[in-house]
Amino acid sequence: MSETRTLWLTASVLLLLLAHLVRAYRWSLLFPRTQAEPDRRGLRLSLGIGYAVNAIVPLRIGEIVRAAVATRLRRVRFPEVMATVVAERVADISVVTAYVLGGWLSASEQGFPLMAIVSAALVAFLAAGAVALRHSASLRRLLWLVAGIFNPRIRVAIADFAWSTAEILVGGTLVRWQFTLATFAMWSIYCAAYSCFAAAIGTSLATVLDPLLLQPFLSMLQSSAGTVIAASDLRLFVLAPVVLILAAQTLSSLLHKERRKVSSLRYRGPKPHFAASTRFNHSSNYDGFLDALFSDARSVVSGFGMQAVGDCIVHRYLHGGSEALTALVETSDRMLIRKFGMGTAALKLKQQADWLQRHAHGALPLVPVLDARSGQGIFSYDMPLWERTSEYHEAIHSSALPETSRTFLNILHGIDRLHGTAPQASASAAQVDGYLARKVGDNAAQLAAFAHGSLGGQTYWINGVEYDLAEWAAFHDPVWLNRQLCDRRTAVIHGDLTIENIVVAPELAGGFYIIDPNPENIFDSPLIDWAKLMQSLHLGYEGLNKSSPIALEDRSITLPIARSEAYASLHKLLETEIVSRFTPDALREVYFHELVNYLRLTPYKMRQSVERGMAFLACTSLLLRKYREAYG
Repeated sequence: MSETRTLWLTASVLLLLLAHLVRAYRWSLLFPRTQAEPDRRGLRLSLGIGYAVNAIVPLRIGEIVRAAVATRLRRVRFPEVMATVVAERVADISVVTAYVLGGWLSASEQGFPLMAIVSAALVAFLAAGAVALRHSASLRRLLWLVAGIFNPRIRVAIADFAWSTAEILVGGTLVRWQFTLATFAMWSIYCAAYSCFAAAIGTSLATVLDPLLLQPFLSMLQSSAGTVIAASDLRLFVLAPVVLILAAQTLSSLLHKERRKVSSLRYRGPKPHFAASTRFNHSSNYDGFLDALFSDARSVVSGFGMQAVGDCIVHRYLHGGSEALTALVETSDRMLIRKFGMGTAALKLKQQADWLQRHAHGALPLVPVLDARSGQGIFSYDMPLWERTSEYHEAIHSSALPETSRTFLNILHGIDRLHGTAPQASASAAQVDGYLARKVGDNAAQLAAFAHGSLGGQTYWINGVEYDLAEWAAFHDPVWLNRQLCDRRTAVIHGDLTIENIVVAPELAGGFYIIDPNPENIFDSPLIDWAKLMQSLHLGYEGLNKSSPIALEDRSITLPIARSEAYASLHKLLETEIVSRFTPDALREVYFHELVNYLRLTPYKMRQSVERGMAFLACTSLLLRKYREAYG
């Protein structure tokens, strides 16, 4: 081997090694920003192994191998790593296609570049598919249906791969300046390496490019058969950089074995747009997002994952009674509670946020609204998470009764102060009639239709006692309904003051704060707030809301009512306070408003599931029977 040839061959190997290192850096730009620097060495190792396989095995199997190795080294999800490989190859195909088409246009004697045309069509097809998948719920449902032939784990993996690939391709990552500059630098170095290799073996650049780039269905070594390139030269050129990468990786691992500082070395590359699983603290939450996104069954979950997690990590979803979604999230500097809604739920959330801000310095301790975001049909806002906070429902069952009662009385005093903040006119007859028509009549009709459809008959049994839908005729009797509402006073009210919307916070002056108002009531009777507390304590709403355990056989419903002793004690205290602060008839009206509250919330439960709908329909039936027996 001549000295000149050796120099050219050495230069080609070193340049190819440098190009591979730049590729590893470019590949790292497709991963989330929170990854650590040692993981980039893992990408170099994955890339080296992948190239070694591609050199020997056809069909570019090495791409799958390098994704698998990177998955193991980085401890991330294989579909997302594979998505970065596909996106990276789309960028490469675009560059190579542009080069080949440019050469063909500048040299008319060359043959028609069929492979380049096919490659361009493939890139266009993938880009169009990514856009369609990103914006078409029908296409996502179709993919979810087709993937259903596999087990649930593979089905979610297919959805993960498709969504991650689409998000990278259409999210702008591939056209950011860092990725674009790295691509330009990488292919410039590759071209220099190929040119040096061509000079070393005394052939043209086109002869070198054909086996290395333009025959993807053969291995790199197989594709050189029948060319002027000697197999030994090609093996040296292709495999020597791989050997150097693997050797360097082994040495690097030995040097860092005893002192790995993963948490202190943060990757500072550009942050990709795609909603990767790193935005969810638990893989089950991300799987739930993919399930909702592709099945289109829970639009609020998929909407939250697409619209509300760009600046945070989701730790867990919090149980709630509305159609909005509430989650515990972590931003760069704090933990927050984030509420998110779509459609009508978004409008209600905006009403909540506006009410909380308007009454932030009033008589009742309210949660602050830290930030609010609105978009086309969506709305979200953040609430702080103070240390040592707990749900009042939990505090009631973990604290002594005297302490719980003191807190409860403080809450009642706060309600009284809220109601007295500004004089309000009495409700007009039209307001009351509208309240009864929408909140009672319309909801009762929905519940009756649901009961007929689910039970298949007029009569049904709850815990062995017979009930009849004919009893619900009272909800459509305007004379009877109007007799139930004697107190027509109005006030500034919270509107949804259940126990689950009270949070205990020992570090705050009052020891608690209130969340989730419902300003839209038509008839703002102050008794509604008292009835909301009654809703919680009378049947143990919080326990029912979290589990709703029922057994349904034919038309027989078994509904366990397991109200705790603590709830029973506070229920008696609430009854006493209502009578002492108002009149005995006010207690009757509070029970009527409680009945209306169940009529209002049961349609939400019906939309969640048949079981939850039947549980709350049974509660409504129990309350109606009990109310009619007590008050006629």
